[in-house]
Amino acid sequence: MQVFTVKGKRYAVIFFALIAAVGYLLGIGGVKAVQVFTPTRLLPIYSVETSKKQIALGINCAWDNADISDMLKTLEGKQVKATFFVLGEWCDKYPESVVEIAKAGHEIGSHSNSHTSLDSLGAEAVKKEVTVSMDKIQKLTGQKAELLRPPSGAYSDTAIQIIYDMGYFPIQWDCDSIDWKGLTEDEIISRITQKAQNGSITLLHSGAKNTAKALPRLITELENNGFEIVTVGSMIYRDNFGVDVTGRQYSLSEQV
Repeated sequence: MQVFTVKGKRYAVIFFALIAAVGYLLGIGGVKAVQVFTPTRLLPIYSVETSKKQIALGINCAWDNADISDMLKTLEGKQVKATFFVLGEWCDKYPESVVEIAKAGHEIGSHSNSHTSLDSLGAEAVKKEVTVSMDKIQKLTGQKAELLRPPSGAYSDTAIQIIYDMGYFPIQWDCDSIDWKGLTEDEIISRITQKAQNGSITLLHSGAKNTAKALPRLITELENNGFEIVTVGSMIYRDNFGVDVTGRQYSLSEQV
């Protein structure tokens, strides 16, 4: 492994026989992460390479809070923990829901502060979106969030680099319910279960027409298919990891 310096940052280069990719070793807030990517693109985590049959429910909160109580009741009844990605402005409107989610033992991550696409912002504006939203979550829950899901799934190299540099993990998804289009319960469940694989991360929304109604059966079908439902934070690797060209995170120590 060769280590060299580019513009003041130390990188390690690793060549794998089966893929024509380059890994950049980033020393980020104590996290050693190798990004394996297309020549001009840094990637967030879309899914996780794991031998465990696990899947994480990622639920975005950016609209209203009308179905939060129903979702929490379902999750409690099913004894399942989810990851809620809350908008900073949603925290302002529905602080009681943020507290309710945290008290129920679910993981809370940021969905930015204002739902502005991060790929349209400069570095300082990205930092502000991250910092303001994270501060709101910590103030309401007493907990420090570790994850950030970019609004609309939009990001730039700058945004992803900043998120890592600030000590957070950028999270996407590989199972998109597109529930925001008003899909039926059956359609939401089908889109998730057909794409689910070990280490998958879902995209669901609070405030979507049929998501809360679909959630009980979605959980049942995933569990009947052998999946353990976990939080995103418990599934991802925290250090010494790589992200391949599809956004799939893997343990670097297991590759060497």
